[in-house]
Amino acid sequence: MRKAMVLGVLGLAGTLASPAFAKDEFSGFRLQALMGSETMNSDLTYTPFASTEDADNNRFTYGFGIGWALNKYLAVELGLRGGSEFNSNHFESLMTANPENYITSHLELGGFEGSIVGSVWLNDKISFFGRAGMFGWDAKELLAVGNTETTTRPAAKVVTKASDKGFDPMFGVGAQTVLDGALIRLEYRYAEIGDLSAPGVFTLTNTKLSSFELSIVWTL
Repeated sequence: MRKAMVLGVLGLAGTLASPAFAKDEFSGFRLQALMGSETMNSDLTYTPFASTEDADNNRFTYGFGIGWALNKYLAVELGLRGGSEFNSNHFESLMTANPENYITSHLELGGFEGSIVGSVWLNDKISFFGRAGMFGWDAKELLAVGNTETTTRPAAKVVTKASDKGFDPMFGVGAQTVLDGALIRLEYRYAEIGDLSAPGVFTLTNTKLSSFELSIVWTL
């Protein structure tokens, strides 16, 4: 009798739970590809000048990922991110005596990320979503200091490098729609990374990353 009651309770629980976990068109494994425009805002300190300047610039970014969706409301996604270099010129106003000289910054940045994505559907085709996770980044900063005064001395260029890795929180919000069984997304993402420093030469601090991205997600 007790065994029958236990089996009956388990059967009833399974019946009640099955609608909540029933497979829909969005559940299961998924693939993702994205591209967009990413902005970096940071402070670059050049030690010989004892001066700090904003190092703000943009780049083209891209990424690929996989994931698993429990249903249309909740998913876990993993991805790789990369892009072109962040390139910019600096301290031009401090080189008025030798305007032909230059200081340029080149930041290579990539990494992987893992996040949980939650969606709120307005109807069968359109929803808003939010993302929260971690960004595992790998960054390399190159500061090139050049002299092109060939009339007084040979042209010279000194490149100083600094690199680091780390994990930092990453967030995103966006909207998505269904097109031929795939999800088309527009998303804003934000993250911060740690400092990069070459003692005695430069320090890159307060680095904030924000991007606007277009992505497509296929459910397998």
